[in-house]
Amino acid sequence: MFIINWLKVASRGWMKFLLILLALLLIEAAVFLKYGFLLFGVFFIILLIYFRLTMDKIIYALGIIILFAGLFGSYLGIPGNENLFLFRILIPIHLILLCVSHPPILERVYHVRAFFILFLLFIMSMLMTFFWTPSFSESFRYLYFLFEWLYILFLCVYSFPGKPELRTFSNLMVVFYMMMLALGCFESLTGYHLPQSGSLYYLTTTSKFQPTGLQFNTNDFASVLTIFFPLVIIQVLKYPRKNIRVIVAGIIIMATVFLTIMTYSRMAMLVLGIQLLLLLFSWVKSYIFLILYALLTGFLFISTFYNFSALSRLEQIISTSFTDKGTSTLERLQMYQASWKFIQESHYLGLGAGILPVKLDNYMYGFERLSDNYFAPHNYWLEAFANGGMIAILCITSFFSYYFYASIRYWVKQACKAEASVPLLIGVAFVGASIALSSTIDKRHLAIGIGIGISILNIYFFKKRKCQTYDDC
Repeated sequence: MFIINWLKVASRGWMKFLLILLALLLIEAAVFLKYGFLLFGVFFIILLIYFRLTMDKIIYALGIIILFAGLFGSYLGIPGNENLFLFRILIPIHLILLCVSHPPILERVYHVRAFFILFLLFIMSMLMTFFWTPSFSESFRYLYFLFEWLYILFLCVYSFPGKPELRTFSNLMVVFYMMMLALGCFESLTGYHLPQSGSLYYLTTTSKFQPTGLQFNTNDFASVLTIFFPLVIIQVLKYPRKNIRVIVAGIIIMATVFLTIMTYSRMAMLVLGIQLLLLLFSWVKSYIFLILYALLTGFLFISTFYNFSALSRLEQIISTSFTDKGTSTLERLQMYQASWKFIQESHYLGLGAGILPVKLDNYMYGFERLSDNYFAPHNYWLEAFANGGMIAILCITSFFSYYFYASIRYWVKQACKAEASVPLLIGVAFVGASIALSSTIDKRHLAIGIGIGISILNIYFFKKRKCQTYDDC
């Protein structure tokens, strides 16, 4: 009987392994083959046959697929139409299934309803600008991106109502993150990139070896690394075998630091530094200053007596990132000044949803061009203020103020434990990205990060469960 039971368990384990392997192969095929995204339909049919999924399980699995499809973006898209990809195809299907299955939506979002109310008010404030917007098409496009953000936030909270669902997603995110690290290291070491990487088009001396992963822009890739880093590292450190978790965590930290430096993103370097310091503080608390002093002394000692070419190269990149971007900084300041000028000219009512990039394009070039062109404002907060006016900026700042208030309170109530710092560290990464990236409204990974943060708060804080540790909930 024991042997029979063991064989059953072993067969189930092998079957799960084969399904995961098949899923990874399908992802690779979907990225590199023309119309490869259609293979996901085959995989979904296999899941239906093997697991005999109920409607609830189908909705949950579809939600997970949507989130990861958002991270792959146009690499899972229809060739020749980069704006129509798997993520946008599956959202209406998921919404229809929700409507016909009568799920417990209000019950799952009840404790975090304030976030959705504030974000809906933000959308409504943008909708009001349709009365005076100079371009309905641009405003509608911007409003659609806001809907994607809202749906991603809802999808995260709805799909992760408890610890088991969140753990499953976190384990999948670890696999995805390590794949991103491997891809980024390959780009940095070889200079080869995926076909839709911006490093193939940038005309700079450093672009060839700047990683972009599945993103177009190297700064976008840096924001992907920093916003998911806290979730991934905490999940890895919860693995049962100590040796494995220490080795894997060490590899992830070193690779993340290396790739963040290779992106030349100043803000991402600062964000990652803050995240590592807060995690270090959470782990060692009163000994943090002694450890920092020891690490700094050891680093200076090694760099003084041993001249490692790789280490010197990283030091040079960091120095260049912070000291050799004067033109870029001046251009951003000019854009900020122009954005504030437009805000004043609109009498703080807003130019219209999505209009600021068009106005900036005309301002920076000095004339209006025939085709649709955008000059990204490089500041999420100024963009929201200029597009939607005073009401919009009040709504979105209230949303994030409430997010940080809940994150900090949760972290403090959990005695500043590392596990409880994840929502706060995700928020720090978003703030850095909101200034560093050219535009954030169309960056799905940022919405997923904030959605995960709200989900963690919903499970471990707003439901007011009496948990002694992160794992007891």
